[in-house]
Amino acid sequence: MTTKCIGKIQPLVCLTIILAFLTVPLMAKEVYRGRMLTGKAPVEPAAVDIQIEIESWTTPEEIIEFNRVLASSGSDTFLSLFNSTKKGVVRFLYARGYNLTIHMAQAQEEENGKKVIVVLRREPWSQGSQLGVGRNYFMAIELNLNKEGKGEGRFYEDAQIEMDVMGGKVYLKSYESSPKIISSVKETKKK
Repeated sequence: MTTKCIGKIQPLVCLTIILAFLTVPLMAKEVYRGRMLTGKAPVEPAAVDIQIEIESWTTPEEIIEFNRVLASSGSDTFLSLFNSTKKGVVRFLYARGYNLTIHMAQAQEEENGKKVIVVLRREPWSQGSQLGVGRNYFMAIELNLNKEGKGEGRFYEDAQIEMDVMGGKVYLKSYESSPKIISSVKETKKK
């Protein structure tokens, strides 16, 4: 009797797995490359290549959850949740550069192209560098791209973000130190 039951359940399980794979959208990694002016010359290179790899985007539901946790449980719980999300990586492509985890990423379509915002935890991005005293917990990268996927960006080492629950968006609210310029940004082929 149990073999008949298992025989009926097995096709249902297989069907459920197949439907799950069909309904999950196939997400390709989006990759952006540019050249960032470091502001550290002559001790460090004046400019370094930077690669931003976004594996998934932050959804409006995630923004609502972030905001709910921040309002109900405080900043420590919010930061734990923020640090647990992994949306991609920013790679500083030189001998002393680190790979930093992206915790929030969103793209907003505009009439001339799109604007990408990436939010990271505030931490050093190269060996031997120290962050100045800052008031904010985050770093942010904003990319402004035209319809061909080319443009420029800015890297904010001490950023304050704002979450719009109604629109499900994250915005750069303010920053403390001068942003680093990222020139010659281009979207490379999706992998």
